[in-house]
Amino acid sequence: MKIVGLTGGIGSGKSSVARIFKSLGVPVFIADDVSKKLLATDPTVIQAVVNLLGKESYDRNDNGIVVPNKKYIASKVFSDKELLTSLNHIMHPAVKASFREWVRHQNYPYVIYEAAILFESNSHLLCDRVILVSAGVEERIRRVMNRDAVSREEVVSRLRNQWSEGQRLELSDFVIVNEDLQQMASIVKSIHEVLLKK
Repeated sequence: MKIVGLTGGIGSGKSSVARIFKSLGVPVFIADDVSKKLLATDPTVIQAVVNLLGKESYDRNDNGIVVPNKKYIASKVFSDKELLTSLNHIMHPAVKASFREWVRHQNYPYVIYEAAILFESNSHLLCDRVILVSAGVEERIRRVMNRDAVSREEVVSRLRNQWSEGQRLELSDFVIVNEDLQQMASIVKSIHEVLLKK
């Protein structure tokens, strides 16, 4: 079974592309969703995050359940590269272990591993092929500001922690430019057909 990485800068439209692959019957693993789940439920991850960032990293909700204080965690790591690297050293191995377990239960010619920081986390080394979703920087900033209700400065701060488009292009096998949804769906179908043959 082939592993196909799907990546792109924040706000590039990876989720839209992932949904199209899913609609074609391709198993899709969303690393960010799994990471959020592990951050909230995995005792080893929770303890490591508390050790790194302090007890303020978690709150209790109205039902008394411990939940990540995402705003606090983001405020700490997106302004401190060393802390971000340390947090990634906690999260990436846990996500990869979860992915390996998930792959064992799939039965399809290929699976999609969708991750915003596929290259930054060296997860592309798990992949046989990589698809890059590309969009203009200003368009991406606008999308993330609308989606996450955050300021331009916060989005730009996140962008600084990701690879440049040029770096990603060098290591990608396919590029999908996200400008028109219909055109994008057609490109995804073409790539899907290629991946089924190879």
